Amino acid sequence: MLTVDPVVSWIAALAIALLFAAAALHKLRDWSRFSGILADYRLLPQALVTPGAALIVLLEVATVALLVAPALRPVGGLLAGTLLVAYAVGIAINLRRGRTTLDCGCVSAGHRRRIDRSMVVRNLLLAALMVLVVVPPTARGFTPLDLLTVAGVTIVVVLLYLTIDTLAAVMPQRSGAQ
Repeated sequence: MLTVDPVVSWIAALAIALLFAAAALHKLRDWSRFSGILADYRLLPQALVTPGAALIVLLEVATVALLVAPALRPVGGLLAGTLLVAYAVGIAINLRRGRTTLDCGCVSAGHRRRIDRSMVVRNLLLAALMVLVVVPPTARGFTPLDLLTVAGVTIVVVLLYLTIDTLAAVMPQRSGAQ
């Protein structure tokens, strides 16, 4: 049976939980903007945009709660992976439609960011990372050094993610010309 070290599982779970917590908070802070962005994606009938927006935030908050509860972590990993794939599909559909000027609705350094293929890839990679959360951890004990490792590596992973995401948000969009 496939297992994963509990330290790796905790790091993946906490990093993704922080990402979803920031995403939910971002949406709640500017509800009308988020609802408008969701409507702009044209994936839901107008009558379902507000309930859909509420459901997304509810699912993101539930994801956070499930990921930090060890007994429920596999369910949280499945929910996180499902949401990330759904976000990737929503972006991909709109890219396919040629609607590249849409705001991604991401936390993205606090400003508007146009959708692009890298967001589809990013979300699919993060969804794949949830395997580390869904697979059962090994039965070894958790030591104080493990706790420090989880805290330190989670902080580094989150800062690295935020740095890459911020750089991607502020870099000029490349056109076909060089």
